[in-house]
Amino acid sequence: SPSHWQWQWQCSKSVKENQTMTANWKSRAETMLSQFIDGDGQVQDPYYYAQLENSSTPNPPPASCAYDSVYDRLLGCGCTDDSHSNIGFGGNGGPCVSLFLQWVKLVLGGAVKAYLSSPLCLALLPLAVGVAFGFWMGKRSEYASIDKGNSVRTQSKDRSWVDTFLGHSSQLYHWINLQLVLMLVFLDPRRCRKSDSSRSNIFQDERDEQTRAELKAIGSERESGVDPQCVPRHVAVIMDGNRRYGKAKYGNATRGHWDGSKTLIEFSKWCIAEGIQILTVYAFSTENWDRDPAEVTALMAIFCKYCDELRVEAVQRGIRIHVLATEEERIPEDVREGIDRMVSETRHCSEFTMNICLSYGGRGEIVNACKSVALDVQLGKLRLDQVDERELQKQMLTGHCCDPDIVIRTSGEERISNFLLWQIAYSEFFFLKKPWPELQKEDLLNVIRTFAIGRKRRYGK
Repeated sequence: SPSHWQWQWQCSKSVKENQTMTANWKSRAETMLSQFIDGDGQVQDPYYYAQLENSSTPNPPPASCAYDSVYDRLLGCGCTDDSHSNIGFGGNGGPCVSLFLQWVKLVLGGAVKAYLSSPLCLALLPLAVGVAFGFWMGKRSEYASIDKGNSVRTQSKDRSWVDTFLGHSSQLYHWINLQLVLMLVFLDPRRCRKSDSSRSNIFQDERDEQTRAELKAIGSERESGVDPQCVPRHVAVIMDGNRRYGKAKYGNATRGHWDGSKTLIEFSKWCIAEGIQILTVYAFSTENWDRDPAEVTALMAIFCKYCDELRVEAVQRGIRIHVLATEEERIPEDVREGIDRMVSETRHCSEFTMNICLSYGGRGEIVNACKSVALDVQLGKLRLDQVDERELQKQMLTGHCCDPDIVIRTSGEERISNFLLWQIAYSEFFFLKKPWPELQKEDLLNVIRTFAIGRKRRYGK
């Protein structure tokens, strides 16, 4: 019937279209592989040849020899430029010897890497070789010492010194192997050698050891010459200029933050020596979260690293550490764990107090304090007429200490930057030109002398 022939014609047409499409895609795939192999990995758009519905698909480049194809070259056993070679490593008409050699190289390379990366293999392989060699030499000596008859007895006596020499040589070989094993185990050069990248790492063990040594060498002699009654009790510092210092000196802002953390330890030493009781430092503001994520990550890593360092030194020197944060939920979990441990283990210390403002903002602190007071009023713990400055002061993060006598800002900037807005109402300001990492003890001594002699605090009277 017409419908039957029409159905067969449609099926035949569909089969031909599928065959044509399969051939087109095969050609496209071969073309893409050829471009990848011969064109340094640059492959054209896979849909380039399908942009026009009725366009014909170009064929792949012709093979340069009988056994050359896209797939052979992809596997590494295609033809070489040497047209005179018929058999060999990828030669015309030859087997895929180059592929076999590549596999052998890969297997041997993996075995060598596995051997070099395992201290156990480094130790056992020379020992096994030495034992095998000693066993072979012992058997050889045993066979050589067997009496083979009266006719060769004299010859055996003449060779006895050779066997003795070989036996001693075998013992010496075993001793040398043992020494090599000990050297490989205990003096592994991979553990002793430092790469260039590790030398530039901001967390060098040498710096840590130097910092510990300097902290242990803290002196207690006062150098300012100021009456102890005139020494400021509470000093607050805005540690500014770390990034600019790092970029100018190292070409790396992170290195500046590292040096800044080291200066903080030095500054604490100077404060303890001069009789200052409280130090509050502005380490990281709530606005600093908007910086480059890489820099923020580096800063958090530095702080996490030195939580343990500060904790150990603080316990040894009686320093109690408080961490003041108005947006604590933004601090990474590992940093918070270090903070909690540092604060809890220095809770009993009373010689010196260090407040570290981390994820802190002065406006946020005032808002949080107001919320706490409002909640107390709502719960009936406090009457509205009882709300005054003292009640608000109790809700501040610095409620455990007095207000700062001095505020120091480094790097030449002369602004507060949302730091302790409530507490610094009557503080004396000192703006230093140096960036924070370049600060010296003499700079602090000059501030103390100026505060004791040149500043008169009248509190509005």
